[in-house]
Amino acid sequence: MFLRMIKEALTYSLPGMLLMAIALQAGAQTGSDEPITLDADQAEIDNVSGISVYTGDVVLTQGLREITGDRMTVHTRSRGRELDHVVVEGAPAVYTQRPDGDGDIVRAEAPRMEYHATGPERVILLEGGRLTRGRNEFTGETIHYNLETEVVDARGDEQSGRRIRITLFPDDED
Repeated sequence: MFLRMIKEALTYSLPGMLLMAIALQAGAQTGSDEPITLDADQAEIDNVSGISVYTGDVVLTQGLREITGDRMTVHTRSRGRELDHVVVEGAPAVYTQRPDGDGDIVRAEAPRMEYHATGPERVILLEGGRLTRGRNEFTGETIHYNLETEVVDARGDEQSGRRIRITLFPDDED
């Protein structure tokens, strides 16, 4: 099914722009109603603006989700009690979503990443990213992964000639 979707997407691509939208089956609950734990070497917290900056081997954990990076800017709403979005820089910045059952781990990495907790929940990989689910892999200059609809939109960079690459493995019958 994935190979047919790729063939159709490539057939209907616009010239000069490769747009890929493929449904992933994440099989995991993100745990967005669970508490957030942040570990870092340093923190600058502004409760009035709702913006906090964490540096030095930063790890954000919430439920089955983990985000890591060298520098993390956390934006909250409702006086710091509700996560809005996170901007992560790292070598690389990494998003990991573990399955709550038998599903595959979703892992996203890029030099710069955004995680949006609301409207819709999504991960945006910037400056060259890689998204994997099990053995399946997507690489591109910019990758948008909608966690709610499980859709990937990957784009290359026309100026540098960098294209997207998708590697999909057939499902095992076992």
